Amino acid sequence: CDICGGDDSTCLDCAGEPNGPLAYDACDICGGDSTTCLDCFGVPNGPSTYDACDICGGDGSSCLDCLGVAFGSSKYDLCDVCDGDSSTCLDCLGAVNGPHVYDACDVCGGDGASCLDCLGVPNGGAVYDACDVCDGDGTACLDCRDVPFGTSAYDICGVCEGDGSSCTCKTIGGCPVDELDYALLEWSLTAALSKLDGTAAVLAGIKDELCRYDVGAGRLNDDIASYLDEALELKEVLANFLFVQMYSKEQVEKFNDARAKEVKP
Repeated sequence: CDICGGDDSTCLDCAGEPNGPLAYDACDICGGDSTTCLDCFGVPNGPSTYDACDICGGDGSSCLDCLGVAFGSSKYDLCDVCDGDSSTCLDCLGAVNGPHVYDACDVCGGDGASCLDCLGVPNGGAVYDACDVCDGDGTACLDCRDVPFGTSAYDICGVCEGDGSSCTCKTIGGCPVDELDYALLEWSLTAALSKLDGTAAVLAGIKDELCRYDVGAGRLNDDIASYLDEALELKEVLANFLFVQMYSKEQVEKFNDARAKEVKP
């Protein structure tokens, strides 16, 4: 080592060769090339390593599939379901996340009207009958011969398609008995009602007079006399009304008896 009094150690290389060429590298390897202790970033004795995804210094997540498997094949489908078949979010027309659904009539994208009955009930049993009446029994439009929308009708005698001659009524003074009876009854009833109104008005006047009777005025006798006159006229009208009723009853009974005899064999 060319050291006076030396021990020949001061010029030894790492292999013990005096003035030899070898030295310790960055990895503390004698004669090494400093590569044996490099991490994946090339830092001697550095901390970085390759992760499961073969990424230097990575966290092992960059190559995971949706199930967490490194380099796995699972992925999210169109419905955002991991490893799914994209069928869980299809509407009834097959559109992903589409708006179409089955209506009350089981029609995809329908408005629920295709299976309504005439009452608006889905898949209901109500239908239009022969008379075009919803849920009807087919009788509303029948004529007297049970023909839907037919033209046959009952005549005044209650005979289907009759000419009204089978029940010709007796007449009095040229008027049918039923018309004459009606006219008499209407007249007598009108007269009775009129007289009742007049009598009620007179009685009201008498009541007022009695409530505030003035002896000096002397009108009470006149009011009572008026009431008596009205009452007598009312009696006559009511008697006439009863007479007309009895007469009408008698005429009807006679007519019915005559008809009964005519229909007997």
